[in-house]
Amino acid sequence: MVKFAASMVFGLAVVTAAVVAVHQKYSSEPLWMVLGVFAPLVVPAAIAVTVGFVQERRERRRRLERAAEDPGEVLRRRVEAVNTAFTEAASLMDDLRRDLAAQQAAREELFAQAEEQQRLLAIDQEQAEKIRQILVGETQATIRAERRQQWLFFVLGFAASALASIPIGIWVNSIS
Repeated sequence: MVKFAASMVFGLAVVTAAVVAVHQKYSSEPLWMVLGVFAPLVVPAAIAVTVGFVQERRERRRRLERAAEDPGEVLRRRVEAVNTAFTEAASLMDDLRRDLAAQQAAREELFAQAEEQQRLLAIDQEQAEKIRQILVGETQATIRAERRQQWLFFVLGFAASALASIPIGIWVNSIS
């Protein structure tokens, strides 16, 4: 406090000396004009001194109040603060354990679902292969049946044309 007040008094003294020196140099000017030039310097300095003084008094009052307190009471408050912190930490740990257990349960559920999906995928692949084989077999049977039908039509067409061309050939030979 003393150091702060001394530095502020020194600052005010410097500003005051500057005001007096300027007033003596420009003595023809009224003092209020000289003060008007230095007012922007003096007012903030005065405000700073006042604020510093108030803060120092508050700090000194707090120190006195702390010194006047019963050490047992201070210790009791500190122990209560530590106990409160431990209680909060234990509560937080319980919350974290519950969250971890919930996350592990969710993880296990996801693994179970993934395994079930893999099993279903394997079954689906087997069924898809069976369906493909059935379709390929049906397709091959259809192709064979169509080929037989085409050969049948070819043979029937050839036989019909042969049967029809022989009487026509005989008739053409008899006419000519």
